[in-house]
This record gives sequence, C-alpha cells and structure tokens, in this order.
Amino acid sequence: MKQVNSATLKKLQSGIPLKVRKGHTVHLETTEDPLTVHTGLSLLYAMAEALEIPRTLDEHIHVKEREQGYPESEHILALAANAFIGGDFLDDLEALREDAVIQRAIGRKDIPDPTTAADFCRRFTLGHILQFNRALAEIHSRVHGLRPKMKAWTIDTDAKPHEVFGAKKEGAARNYQGMYSFVSETEEMLHSELRSGNTQPGAKAVAYLRRMKRKIPEGVQEVYLRSDSAFYNKEVVEFCEGEGWTLSITADQTAPLRQLMENVAEGDWKEDRSHPGLGYGEVWYQPVGWAKPYRYLLRRKKKPKGGQGFLFEALGYEYYAVVTNREGEVQELMEVHDQRGAAERRIGQFSNEFMSHLPLGGFMANWVYMLCAQLAYNLSYWLRDLVLPPFYRKKHIKRIRRCVGLVAAKVVEGGRQIRLKISVTHRWLRDFVYAWQKIPTLCPAFRSG
Repeated sequence: MKQVNSATLKKLQSGIPLKVRKGHTVHLETTEDPLTVHTGLSLLYAMAEALEIPRTLDEHIHVKEREQGYPESEHILALAANAFIGGDFLDDLEALREDAVIQRAIGRKDIPDPTTAADFCRRFTLGHILQFNRALAEIHSRVHGLRPKMKAWTIDTDAKPHEVFGAKKEGAARNYQGMYSFVSETEEMLHSELRSGNTQPGAKAVAYLRRMKRKIPEGVQEVYLRSDSAFYNKEVVEFCEGEGWTLSITADQTAPLRQLMENVAEGDWKEDRSHPGLGYGEVWYQPVGWAKPYRYLLRRKKKPKGGQGFLFEALGYEYYAVVTNREGEVQELMEVHDQRGAAERRIGQFSNEFMSHLPLGGFMANWVYMLCAQLAYNLSYWLRDLVLPPFYRKKHIKRIRRCVGLVAAKVVEGGRQIRLKISVTHRWLRDFVYAWQKIPTLCPAFRSG
C-alpha cells in the first residue's frame, strides 16, 4: 500500500466505482487477506524437491566463492520459476519478490533480486556450464527412472537464431545461435547450447553430440537421431554409427547426388497413392571423402506446369534426399523423418513461452539463462507426465500454465501450519489436487520429509 497515496487509499476503503457496462458498476476495494496468483509455483518447487533438483544442482555447480547468500540452486530455481510463470525479462523477478505470500508457500524467506541473479549468471565460466550440464544429466536420469520403461529414444536436433536487441552483445554478431535437442517420445529438451551468431549450425557437431550423449540415461539402449542438413557431414554419420545409433539426416543436394537422383529409372519410382505427384525412390551414394557408400532416401514432387523454375528442373520435379542407415520401406522411413519438423514447433514454444529473448550482456551469462529456462521447460513437462492426470499427456505448455500454473489462492498461517486455500469453484481444482497428492509419491526421501 506504500505505492498508493492517502487520498486514493481513503477512496479504496469505500470502493472506487467503475462502470463496466451500462447498468453494471463494479467497486474496487482492498483487502488485508494474503493472496497470490502464483499458486502453481508451489507445485513447481515441490516437484523440484521430489526430484532432488536443489541438492543435485548444489552438489555439481560451484560458482560462488563464499557460502554467504543464496546457494546456487536458489538462483537457478528462481530464474526457472520466473520463466515458468511467463516472465519475459530479468526484472520480472521483482513480481516474485513482491509476492511474499507465495514465498511462504514455497518455504523461501526471499527470492534473489534481478541484479543479484544477473551477477550470479555472469560468474559462470565454460567449466561451470559443464557442471550445470552434469547436474542436468543426473536429473534426466532420475526422471527417466520414474517413467514407464523406455529403451528407445528418437532425438531431434535443430538450431534457431536468437536476435540481439540494442547494443551488440558479447559473442554475438547479429544474433546468437541456439542449438537444441528434443526427445520426441517425451517432448523434453535433452540438451541445448548457445553459440555465436556467426557460427554455422553444423560446426563442431560431433562435439555437440558427445556432450548430448552424456545426458542419455543408461536404460536407453536405442537412439535414432533426426536432423536437417546442418548435421549433414561425414563426421556426424561416422560418430552415430560408432555409437550404434540409427540416423536420418537431410542431405545437401550436391551436383553428383543430384545427377544420381535425376538418373533414377522411371520404373524405380514408387508413386504415393494418397498424394498424386509424389514419388519415392532410393540410391546408394558415396560422397567425396566418405569411407563408404550410404543409402539415400529420395522423394520427388511434380511441379505444376508454368510454375517458377519448371523449365529448369528435370521433367519439372523437386527433389528431397535423406541419408540414413535404417532399414525399411522408403516412403515409411521418409514420413518418419518428416516428423522431425516437430522440433521446430518445440523450439518456437520454448522461445515464446520461456525465453523470448536473452537479457544479459555476457555470452556465458546468457547461456546460463538459457539453461535455467530449459529446466523450467522440462519441469513443466515432468509435471504434466508424472503428476497431472493422464489426460494431460498431450497438452501443451500454455494449457498447463493456464490450468495449474496461474491460480489465485489465499495463504493462511497458524498453529505452525501454512494453508493454501483455492476456490472450490475453480475449474481445474481437481487437477491441481491430483498433482498435489501425486508429487509426494515420486521420491521416498520426500515422503519421509
């Protein structure tokens, strides 16, 4: 109430009228009852405790030189919580700091302010980033053990440029380059890295895959990697084969490969009966410098007559090629490869809902910020898959946030207990209660606390 002058405060006591429509006036008043709209953070923090995320982060990440102040996990969880509730800027942490009610509900006396959180991110070096990723690997393994047994993963890898606003930022030419890998079966983000904007997505791809591999739980015995042409190179293919992974990667249409595609006999193309004008074929091709020939899946699409470039394509066809070491019917394999387009949708969802921009000036600091957003993204899906009712399995992030993330509630303290009160008429009360009761069953240590 300090931000409201005495005259306005006096008006509020009697109610300030506002005509919402003809014949309908609402009076604005104040209450001393402790209220919050961030009730969903109680589930987020409880889920983090059940998965032992704070302990894991503090065991692996050692950024601070002194033990005073917030531990590393509190900074990271605060940034993740900010992303979870839709905070677009670092300054949005102030909304959580001002919400003393939710702080009592999640068992925190305070939350780091934006300046402190930014300073924490700026302390990170590449070694600390590796520590963060080791912590995330352990967390992924723990979550994998809570899911139904899953021995095979399909991993989609893609890149997205993140625009730099204002003055140039460290490590950025015009933008940053985010590299992302998602598990298709669970939709969780397995690995992410931030790169300079002038770095090609395929640069140091094998090093990226090695770091990603460390996050694959031991129980996953089969890995299928899908990617666009950014990862089309000899080193990536050889690495995947050396690891026993299957792959399908969109191929660059070099002149020799193009000639092979155009020389496929007409009788060797199989027409798609459901989509006239589409045909499927295959060739074996050994690019220059590659150790052996590989199978290339082909698709051609007939261009409409008179279309741009029609006269300059062989018989008016557009071609698409994918290199693979998988066995099976060409059309079926191509259709499965096409599903990697979901990675673009997931990156868009991550960017729009959790990381609309990178707010810090330092390259490493922005990388840390991205990893915190990644943790929030995954926690949302872990809430969905592990503790919310089964019919949530196909729900998207926005739906989860709408149903259980932003819920108004009243917090009451008394008798050494904290009570969180939600309206009995709330549309998704049943779902919130379901998650509330399910979280303690995830971890024996959590149940005993």
